[in-house]
Amino acid sequence: MKKYTILISAVAAIGGLLFGFDTAVIAGTIPALRSYFTLDDNAIGLVVAAASIGCIPGALFAGNLANRYGRKLMMLVTAVLYVIAALGSGMAGSFESLVLYRFIGGLAIGMASTLAPIYISEVAPAQYRGRLGMSQQLAIVVGILLAFISNYFIDSAGWTFLTPENTWRYMLAAAVIPSVVFFILLLLVPESPRWLIQRERHDHAHRIFGRIYDAPKAKEELETVRQDIASSKQGLRFMEIFSPKYRKVVWIGVVFAAIAQLTGINIIFYYAPLIFEKTHVGGSVLFQTVLTGVVNLIFTIVAFWLIDRIGRKKLLLAGSAVMGTCMVIVGILFYTDNLDNYLVLAAIFVYIAAFACTWGAVLWVYVAEIFSNKIRGSATSFAIFGNWTANAIVSWTFPVMLSGMGAPVTFFIYGVINFLMIAFVAKYVFETKGVSLEKVESMYANL
Repeated sequence: MKKYTILISAVAAIGGLLFGFDTAVIAGTIPALRSYFTLDDNAIGLVVAAASIGCIPGALFAGNLANRYGRKLMMLVTAVLYVIAALGSGMAGSFESLVLYRFIGGLAIGMASTLAPIYISEVAPAQYRGRLGMSQQLAIVVGILLAFISNYFIDSAGWTFLTPENTWRYMLAAAVIPSVVFFILLLLVPESPRWLIQRERHDHAHRIFGRIYDAPKAKEELETVRQDIASSKQGLRFMEIFSPKYRKVVWIGVVFAAIAQLTGINIIFYYAPLIFEKTHVGGSVLFQTVLTGVVNLIFTIVAFWLIDRIGRKKLLLAGSAVMGTCMVIVGILFYTDNLDNYLVLAAIFVYIAAFACTWGAVLWVYVAEIFSNKIRGSATSFAIFGNWTANAIVSWTFPVMLSGMGAPVTFFIYGVINFLMIAFVAKYVFETKGVSLEKVESMYANL
């Protein structure tokens, strides 16, 4: 694989880094926001969920916009929205304005979570697509870790201009730096060659394929994609993804993306300080939160060696079983009030490790590779819409569930959901490891 392919995939994946940063940074601000704006559990849930709610339209429309205007241009728009959201959130003068700017950040996250997997899948050689597609997830977990480290650093820096009343502003505004870097680097990457072929810009596409493959392979890839696109009608309307030809694979993609959130992973990343405050192990909850980000990063790196060796399906099955077990264990520990040791932290760390090298690794690769060239933009967009809809529900309801139902019942529910996911994967997820994008569609045609 050429370095050029790695570089352009890495730039696209920076959108994922900002996605991770913007979604996770809120965790360290919750106590300050609760005090500053006098918020109850429902309002806290709304502030946290505002980004996820913004992700819903961002993801839903990103695919169609990318089909019309190109993957690169829409990623540039995403970078601009990230900058606006970071500055606006840091300067918010009211609860309502904070929710608004969090929503704008969510638009950017939803777009990035759709556009980066599409772009990477369209420039990646089939045999490396799993690992390159995972660069999106790696960037997300790096962004999550950077958010936790940034929060911890700002909280403990001791600088005179930082006070308990304004640290949350600096935490939220910190995302402006990587957002500007993302915009600048995007100016240097090419458009997706598959999108260029759809626009009949074959010479331009061939030049880009020539930088990704050797000369004979570039010509072969150009002809394969050209024939695949030419064999189907152009001008797909969004609703056509629900036609009998595509309906089954689209709904599999949507459900798959949605249940990836129902694993409960983001109740950990969004509310880790809130969870750790309920344990009796002492120490800085922000530092413990940093450790969750470290575990997430380490096992995402491990997944690079697993996804194209073990394959997608086996990882998903194993991950659901381990995560379900960990959630049940955490529920039992809360139920028995056995919280004066490190067992809760250990169970949460194992849970995060299992997610990172299974569902976290596979999600962004799978939802971009199961759809044919004709519907990839719109179908991926709709699948990620399902993901963020589930995310919004989970992130808004968790603090209410935690205070109303109690920690044991809340974690038991998520444990059961993880076990139920095993049945879905066993029946509806097919192995796509090493299969070309143009051949994946046939695997789902006979469902």
